[in-house]
Amino acid sequence: MVSFFVCCQKQPSETRYYPSNLDLSMDTIELIRLDTTSLNFRQLTNKIGNFDGAEYQKLMFEFEDGNIIKRIMPYNYGSGHYKEYNILAIFNDSILKEGGFPISKLNEKLKKHYKNKGESRHYARSIRKALVEIAFDSSQTANELEKVLVKLTRAFDEVKEEINDSIQLRLYLSYMRNIMPPPPPLPSVSNNQLNLN
Repeated sequence: MVSFFVCCQKQPSETRYYPSNLDLSMDTIELIRLDTTSLNFRQLTNKIGNFDGAEYQKLMFEFEDGNIIKRIMPYNYGSGHYKEYNILAIFNDSILKEGGFPISKLNEKLKKHYKNKGESRHYARSIRKALVEIAFDSSQTANELEKVLVKLTRAFDEVKEEINDSIQLRLYLSYMRNIMPPPPPLPSVSNNQLNLN
């Protein structure tokens, strides 16, 4: 007698959206599953388009975190101007605030970012202005982005539950932070200093 064992994978029980106040039809959105796409970080970021332009493409990243499907609508800066203190920037595995912190401090720094209310000059002036930026090397893969997004959304969900407010995770992507700045100008040298005879 042959026995068959049917093993069922856990089916996702919930879908969460970031920001959660989206009022969009999924028919108008391009959904990119981060675990299956071959796009790198630069290609993903370039697909976003400008939020303030008519050509703005509604794009959403999807990934699974345990039995939860998470969908994030990313933005890029376009022509917008944002105050640095309103942005909690994550660059690779570091948080770029107050001289820098390891990603292991994400919960603590995210909570400070959303709860600041203008107390610290390094963090968002209000809950409504708080942004999170992820900047990677442009060749990083979607899987690497997914790992950071899992950490970020878990930390955000904890902060949101603790604050008990209608805070929103507004995520911006950028690969511009890792472009090397131009070298400093060469010091001016006079003919006397060159000692040309």
